[in-house]
Amino acid sequence: MSHPLARPGRPRRRRGTATVLTALTACTALALSACAGVEKGAGSSTGTPELTESMPPAKSEVAGLRWALYAEPSSLDPIYSNDFPPMEVLANVCESLLRIDPDLSVQPSLAASWTNPDPLTWVYELRDGVTFHSGAAMTAEDVAYSLGRNLDKSLGSYHDAVYKNVASIEASGDREITVKLKKPDAQFNQAMATPAGRVIGKAAALKAGKKLGRPDGGVDCTGPFALANWSAGKSITLERNDGYWDRARVAKAAEVEFEFIRDPAARTTAMLAGELDGSWFVPASGYGKLLAQGGGATGDGGQDGKAGDTSLYFGRTTGSYVGMVTDLKGPLADVRIRQALSLAIDREGIISAAVSGAAEPLKAPAAPGTWGYAQPELKAAYEALPDPSGPAEEAKKLVTQAGAPAEPITIAVTGSQSEMPIIGTEIKRAGESIGLKVDIKTLPADNYNALYSDAKAREGIDMLFSLWQADYPDPTAIYQYLQTGDTFNFAQWSDPEFDRLINEAKATADTDQRAQLIARAQKIAVDQSIWIPLYTPFNPLYLNPDLTGAPLNSVQLTYPWAADIGGKK
Repeated sequence: MSHPLARPGRPRRRRGTATVLTALTACTALALSACAGVEKGAGSSTGTPELTESMPPAKSEVAGLRWALYAEPSSLDPIYSNDFPPMEVLANVCESLLRIDPDLSVQPSLAASWTNPDPLTWVYELRDGVTFHSGAAMTAEDVAYSLGRNLDKSLGSYHDAVYKNVASIEASGDREITVKLKKPDAQFNQAMATPAGRVIGKAAALKAGKKLGRPDGGVDCTGPFALANWSAGKSITLERNDGYWDRARVAKAAEVEFEFIRDPAARTTAMLAGELDGSWFVPASGYGKLLAQGGGATGDGGQDGKAGDTSLYFGRTTGSYVGMVTDLKGPLADVRIRQALSLAIDREGIISAAVSGAAEPLKAPAAPGTWGYAQPELKAAYEALPDPSGPAEEAKKLVTQAGAPAEPITIAVTGSQSEMPIIGTEIKRAGESIGLKVDIKTLPADNYNALYSDAKAREGIDMLFSLWQADYPDPTAIYQYLQTGDTFNFAQWSDPEFDRLINEAKATADTDQRAQLIARAQKIAVDQSIWIPLYTPFNPLYLNPDLTGAPLNSVQLTYPWAADIGGKK
């Protein structure tokens, strides 16, 4: 699931089963260390932040949470949840058939159980006693309607790729939904734990019509919070759903107010001033200030909870920050030039300078955080890959063999994200150090966003940058975007063997066999360097020092995270 958005560096979620998140802050889902805030300068001699496994559960209720979003959602209609802001809000409001828990396991949600009686059939038994925020009882008809909207081409769901193999969806009983497939698809069931499986009330949706998901139309769902108010251009307020069906997960906070703060510096300032209770999008440029104000030694914001104290935590993600080749007819046409450029990049330097050490170097387009099964096999295949940063002599040799292109390599960056110009500068240095010409083209945020949806806007651009994150831990959720003809395969690269391997992996239920197929496809992707891997970021969370309970692995787009946050005492 991925599409155009308001955030520079992240493609819109027009389709797909991966959350294509290009949040150019060290953002966003997948193990970690102790239950404490990040130590300033901890983790390595270069000050790499430590990963934190979890924080203690909340012990008390709170009146409300003040939370920062980097942009206003374009829509809260689940089929158009196309970016971090709407998904971060909807994760607390609308539920899917299944749920990805903070430990990254897939668990029952609105579906109490499911079966796969044959390779072309998924049957979901619905939970009893679930009501929408309107008070209406959830029925099989509501679920069939909600999932079926993704099949309606006239609606243009951003999750249509999840449903590309679906032949039919029907309410096959009072509490039962049956999905028939055109061909085996092992990814479909996993996707039912993502925004692609969200359920809304049919009656309320039909009444809202084209206003569904808008400030004047709202959305009727089943989650632990309901939409209370949307003040266009300013904020969204959620109120606790006291009738929530899962009594063990009733929200600790009475309400959550999301404030739209696009400017990274302004978000950092609001955190330092104690004007916010939390934010997932902590600008890397603010790490040092927040850690210093939080007490330095522990980063836990102190113990007295005064305004201005801070807590900064880091969890793991499925995120892959990559340089996407966009044109195979220009100076990056020769694979040896692409390989040479990759070898010359100082990834450790990028991580230190661009994200204050809150990341790990990446060897392949799909990060280790996507290994949700067959971990020993996937780890062995990943570790067998060559070091992406190599000797300068090797890179120069490749350039000599290929012949340095006469025209410069043009890379696009945007100054609206502090990390990207730093990365662009390093790519330029790397290229020039091995005899390549590199130009940087700096674009305003909106123009940069246009690169993901408009081929004409990409004319004259050879590379752009994105952070891609899987909604569920499976490398195929990333590699599918490199297949022939995919919307996000901007370079129009095509390799029949790669396509075959990924298609087989997506259809294979046996996880060991799937891992073997992925390993072979991964090797092809790395060798071809169409997406040059740079780093896998950590998931930064700022949280008021009086609060606790938030999940730290980056499940904030699929899991009702706000319901877990409450007081420490």
